[in-house]
Amino acid sequence: MPTGTLFNRDPREVPFLHDQVKKVLALADKASRSISIEESDDFGFMTVQFLYKQMQHGESVLSLVPRRDAGLIARTMIDGLYQLLWAFRAPEERAKLWRTFSIIHDWRRIQGQRKLGIPVDEEHIRRTEALLKVLGNLHRLKKSKLNRSDPYNKTWQGGVKLSDMADAISRELYDGPYAELSDWEHWGVSGIGGSIERENDSAIVNTDSDRIAGVSLLAAFQSLLQTLEVADVHLSLKIRDAIQTLGEDFRKTLDSFYQQ
Repeated sequence: MPTGTLFNRDPREVPFLHDQVKKVLALADKASRSISIEESDDFGFMTVQFLYKQMQHGESVLSLVPRRDAGLIARTMIDGLYQLLWAFRAPEERAKLWRTFSIIHDWRRIQGQRKLGIPVDEEHIRRTEALLKVLGNLHRLKKSKLNRSDPYNKTWQGGVKLSDMADAISRELYDGPYAELSDWEHWGVSGIGGSIERENDSAIVNTDSDRIAGVSLLAAFQSLLQTLEVADVHLSLKIRDAIQTLGEDFRKTLDSFYQQ
């Protein structure tokens, strides 16, 4: 399908995309039932958790469309996909950052509870501080003041933004569905304005949108399929042919809508 027509909706697209998301969800559900990973496999652990979360989001998108809020879920699916694909480029290093950031999270929660005078289990404190001594430097700010109360990165990615990940991987989803769905996410005039319809002298809010439904389903399908591709490569799920068939049928049918 030509890039310029990617988000020009054809009335056949929404039901087709709805069906495709169901198909990739069914494949993910079947494949995920036999997954087994080693405890030391940080990227395997990360991949499985991202896959499960993408599956939940995919189900939510199907439940919400054609409501505009389906776009909120689809947008976060793209966010998750970029993070996983970025980690996949240096799986051992980046997955370890993702997984061990839970220590920073626990440490911050303990500090917050202490400030509020909330009792904290002493064993939990000792365990967290012991892990922090071993792994805390992975997340330490490069330029941190000695007296800084919190010397750690805000997120597990350090200073890498989602746009940086898109630059390194591909900007197609970022500049397309992610950007289109962002204004509704951020309460922008375009997102809200698109929901307003005029009828005589009245302004009516339409909670549904076939366009947003189509974009959301497209994003959900691609996010799930590409997450499955990563899972298949790293975890040897043996679903490469099924993934390829889904992708080829998807592109062929979608392209056919614009070749008449």
